[in-house]
Amino acid sequence: MVDSLSFSTIPDMTSFATSGLADGQAANVSDLKRGGLFRWASASTATVNDGTIFSATGGGRWLRIDPLPLNVQWFGAVGDGVTNDHAAFMAAHDALMPDGGTIVIPKGFYRLSSAINQHCAIIWQGEGNSAGVSNRTIGSFTTNAQGSVLLIDAGVSACIINASNTDGSGTAPDGTYPNGAGSALRDLYIRSNGGGSNVDGVWMRATSTLENVTIRGFSGRGLRIEASVSSSNPVKGNANLWMLTNVNLIENGGHGLHVKSNDANAGVATRVDCTVNGGWGILDESLIGNTYVACHQAGNTLGAFRTSDTAPNTVIGDYIEMDTTGDNADFGNGTTVIGDLAGQSASNAAASRAFVMTAGLSVAAPYRHLNRRASPSVVGIVGSLQPNYGAIGWGSSNDTIGAANQADWQIQYNTTSKWWDFQYQGGGTPFTVLRFPTGASLANPRKFAADFPNGHFLGGAFRAIGSAAPATGAWLQGDVIENSVPVAGGNAGWICVASGSPGTWKSFGPIAA
Repeated sequence: MVDSLSFSTIPDMTSFATSGLADGQAANVSDLKRGGLFRWASASTATVNDGTIFSATGGGRWLRIDPLPLNVQWFGAVGDGVTNDHAAFMAAHDALMPDGGTIVIPKGFYRLSSAINQHCAIIWQGEGNSAGVSNRTIGSFTTNAQGSVLLIDAGVSACIINASNTDGSGTAPDGTYPNGAGSALRDLYIRSNGGGSNVDGVWMRATSTLENVTIRGFSGRGLRIEASVSSSNPVKGNANLWMLTNVNLIENGGHGLHVKSNDANAGVATRVDCTVNGGWGILDESLIGNTYVACHQAGNTLGAFRTSDTAPNTVIGDYIEMDTTGDNADFGNGTTVIGDLAGQSASNAAASRAFVMTAGLSVAAPYRHLNRRASPSVVGIVGSLQPNYGAIGWGSSNDTIGAANQADWQIQYNTTSKWWDFQYQGGGTPFTVLRFPTGASLANPRKFAADFPNGHFLGGAFRAIGSAAPATGAWLQGDVIENSVPVAGGNAGWICVASGSPGTWKSFGPIAA
């Protein structure tokens, strides 16, 4: 056996006559992109994939030694931005069916004429995702992208990660395909040449990870995470537990990131940048919510960040540029927002149940806790209680929380009087029971005295203040009205001596002339 045969190219090796070679003969191909070490398997009839398995003149197969991870260039990808490398990408994909694995995409510009329609768990591993100072022309594309760059022809998507019952934009019976769950896109710059109508960049229909990826210039959504296991839902798939880290969604015609449907939940997005997209920067319409950490939005047409009323999303440390009218957030009921610098759109009315705890610019609706073990259930509220600045509210769950965020009872700061008011709101109209002055609102000796502006009970008898005896209302014997405008020669007040409406009243406490 010859120690090792040497060839310059793959065609040189496959055209070499194998007659007389011993089984297991080694060969080295020096081609920088497709080359490597191979051995001849004389009896092999394995399916040729022109990446790891090659035909041999005279029979048998040339098998790549140490074939994992795969490399798209082994399957003929050129990476010059002109050659259509789609067939090479799909050949690498098919070589890993059904079990999946890792495919390396070396630095270069890979033009794809169609979407990668992925049917098994594959990690597409690039070698960098960055942008240069200025644009340059690569084939028909103008871009400043650097690293491992996928240049997507006009009007087509880049990648669809399928579940076992989905196929591209369509569906299939359950179990038709291997599942793409567990897939990942890493260290890639994905750039569309534009065109088409509502063409999404990447559609995640199975649980996947995107890490250090840029998606730019598609006519539809940059990243679409939409899936549902429900048999009645035509979307199909299951993308629960998705994950995004350091993802840039830029200049797409629709939303930057759109998360939607019954099984696009429990995902985590960390440092996702959504800039100058034609819809919302981030739009979450999931069923049970997701978590967003240290994300950023700027210059998106519909607004920066919107969550639906149905899902309890959590948003932590989000940063929204405040330069344009589109830089506003619209957090729906159930969303918890912590530590954000965020605008607030007019559509997010005071009735929103979003809980916003931040030193930023958001208008915060209250956090509500419902204790269903009590009978009747009771609700506690901490946060903004419109129309003034409330701190705490509580009451029965039977109370209707209206547009002004009232609870049955609440303590709130009155911005007009500069007093803290203890109010009853159950009837819909604020009724102040007790008031506490702030240090700046009154001088001594009244500075810290409590006030009962609508009266109080003392030993079961009601006491209030007024300028005359009551002429209307139901009163009880022993009720007292103290004179609010006492004068010399007048009286200190009036007392009810017989119950009724208004009852019988007599003056008391003559004041010296």
